[in-house]
Amino acid sequence: MIFRVFGAVLAGISLAVVPALAQTTQPRIVDLPPYQASTTWTGFYLGAGFGGGAMVDHLVASSGGISLTDDAGGQGVLAAIYGGYDFQVTPKALVGVLAEGSWTGIQSQAAANVLGANATASIQPNFGFSALIRAGVMPTPSNLLYLVGGYSGQNFHSTGNASAAGAVASFARDDFFNGWTLGAGFETQLQAGWSAKLEYRYSQFETRSLPGTSFVASPSLQTVRLGLTYRFGGGGAEGHESAADGGGATGKVNWTGLYLGAAGGGIASTNYLGASLPGLGGSIGAGSQGFLGSVFGGFDYQIAPQAVVGILGDVSFSNPQSITALSAGAVGASVSASSNTSWSVLARVGYLPTQSTLLYAAAGYTGEQVTTTANAFVGGANATISESDVVNGWTVGPGIETALGSGWSTKLEYRYSQYETKSLFGGGATIQPSTQTIRAGLSYRFGVGQ
Repeated sequence: MIFRVFGAVLAGISLAVVPALAQTTQPRIVDLPPYQASTTWTGFYLGAGFGGGAMVDHLVASSGGISLTDDAGGQGVLAAIYGGYDFQVTPKALVGVLAEGSWTGIQSQAAANVLGANATASIQPNFGFSALIRAGVMPTPSNLLYLVGGYSGQNFHSTGNASAAGAVASFARDDFFNGWTLGAGFETQLQAGWSAKLEYRYSQFETRSLPGTSFVASPSLQTVRLGLTYRFGGGGAEGHESAADGGGATGKVNWTGLYLGAAGGGIASTNYLGASLPGLGGSIGAGSQGFLGSVFGGFDYQIAPQAVVGILGDVSFSNPQSITALSAGAVGASVSASSNTSWSVLARVGYLPTQSTLLYAAAGYTGEQVTTTANAFVGGANATISESDVVNGWTVGPGIETALGSGWSTKLEYRYSQYETKSLFGGGATIQPSTQTIRAGLSYRFGVGQ
């Protein structure tokens, strides 16, 4: 059904738009101007970024015959300041170093109420820093595709409190974790030394016991940041290619047209699970992560030399699964939630700082199929129930796309998706999923008149 809807959307776009365009004199898509050697990427730079992220903290505890396994998950915003140095080793390649300090509002929370006794707990990765190396290539003089990797350290602030029969207890602690980070980014020069970038990172931290507790933690973060950078002594994109003047005698890139493409990347999912029964209630943020693949298609219209509007549809496939399990001797229970297919219909609007680069924002409808499974055992008896639901929601995010020539383009895009709350197993339990995704895509644009 998903594929039939997606196909119908693209067919409708074609039937409505192509005949009208055939009667116009839209220019065909042409190759970009010849690559011009540039040294404007060499130099020191400073910048600031803002974005979001998701956490998955794999917790294991065993004490007094009770065993707990939980993929604690949370999400939130991120802010960072950074600086570094790049050296352009060839006209089309550079290497550099980068240092960054960051703060996140990402938080995982859990709460329980059992026969009048209450308990809450939260985990927040607040302050962190990274020391990284990056290497990249320039498909055009003003655009950089790069990989980044190196050391990352993160402080995790944990709090909790409990009350029962008039007694109250609480704690607050900070634990610093060392780890590594790896990611990819897309940076484009603007003007007068300024550039904008969209960057994704996956950070995995060490596994270690938390002093004074029975917990062993293994946290990880997936983060995306949109950054604005100033390069000292650097030039700008206006010396290479201008969106306003059309790029010179060779003609401008025409963004108007239908396109199809494929993308791959990563996904971090946070499922907020809740339960409410007589004398018993609770909620938990369960996190998961995995890989993502998608196919997409759409139509753009260049309404002005530096402005583009369009529509986009896609179908995505992924494999994240969160698990929470508790056992005490011969008694135990577990809950897992997974998503594998999602689909979206979006509008996007973009700005062209140069003729070959599109900075855009996309937003619209998204749907996802979620499967929730609960299992319980007592002695030799075992019971399992499973339910598959479609949840509807909205999605929003930024992206950077650059034309490679001959109709081809590549993009890096981030999306945050929030879905509705769904009742499970006939009531008494609920789930509200949200996802953060990063995808690198390659697309071909069918130029009018080609």
